[in-house]
Amino acid sequence: MTPEEFEARLDQSVRTMNQQARAGMPGYSNADELEETVLAQLKIACEDDANAEPTFHDSAFPDIVVNGFGVEVKFTSRSTWHGTGNSIFEGMRDEAASHVYLVYFRSDIPEARWSRYENCIKGVRISHSPRYMIDMDGGGNFFRDLDLTLEAFKDLDMKDKMVLVKEDVQKRLKEGERLWWFGDDQDHTIPVNVRLYRNLDTSRQSALRAEAALMCPEIFQGSRKRSKYDGIAVYLLTQHGVLASNVRDMFSAGSVAGPERGGDYILRSVKNNIKAIRKAAAELDDALFVEYWGESCLPENRMTRWFELIDAAKPTDPPSAHLRED
Repeated sequence: MTPEEFEARLDQSVRTMNQQARAGMPGYSNADELEETVLAQLKIACEDDANAEPTFHDSAFPDIVVNGFGVEVKFTSRSTWHGTGNSIFEGMRDEAASHVYLVYFRSDIPEARWSRYENCIKGVRISHSPRYMIDMDGGGNFFRDLDLTLEAFKDLDMKDKMVLVKEDVQKRLKEGERLWWFGDDQDHTIPVNVRLYRNLDTSRQSALRAEAALMCPEIFQGSRKRSKYDGIAVYLLTQHGVLASNVRDMFSAGSVAGPERGGDYILRSVKNNIKAIRKAAAELDDALFVEYWGESCLPENRMTRWFELIDAAKPTDPPSAHLRED
């Protein structure tokens, strides 16, 4: 049986299912019933040309195999053609299925649609396990953008999969968003428990303020720029699992800026912490500078480049003039 022949039978099965579901016939109330219905309809459509059977395990992917063609069955009561698919790691993949299709059923209409699995995947969702995101409205461009088939992607090792997934997620990040976690061993790890900045000891606070000031030179922008602290809050949370309830106080409180009243609190707090900033510049991984500055920078050039960035943030009174001597 060729793919074209199987797709004709799958199309016939889905048309019959839609007629039955709209007529109120049984077999369409939940996921288990739907899987049995799809299997029964495929057996009828294939007649004696194929052997349609469930896969080897209840949790296997896909749900049904017909002469080497796999069919995954998804049921939803939500009013959407978007949903979550299986894990990208396919730990329970039935190797008997060389081509995989998806039958997606919405009980609210009711209606079923089918697609080649790789043609309806729009990306990957990261939760406890990376899972495919399904789009039955024609937005499944994940594998097309990678110029890979589902089968080729399946055969990649975990590290190579995660590199491709990370690139895909990064393309979809909005301004100011950062990746929270990714499971490839080149990335940092953060504690599972989120810690409050105010509960850290003073030496740790100093080190984190230094990193944040280095990565986020926009803190020197004018006071009317409300978003200038956003990058620091995101940096602390995503890179260290630290929540700062009031980021502004990290650079304007008397404990860091000194007892003097008035003037530039941020500049004074940064000047008081410049040694820690120089230490961070020498030691932090270059990948962070690529992510936050948008460029690679050798350790010996980072302070010079940082001075340029903070001066660009506040060109009317360049901060570097007050910091270089330190």
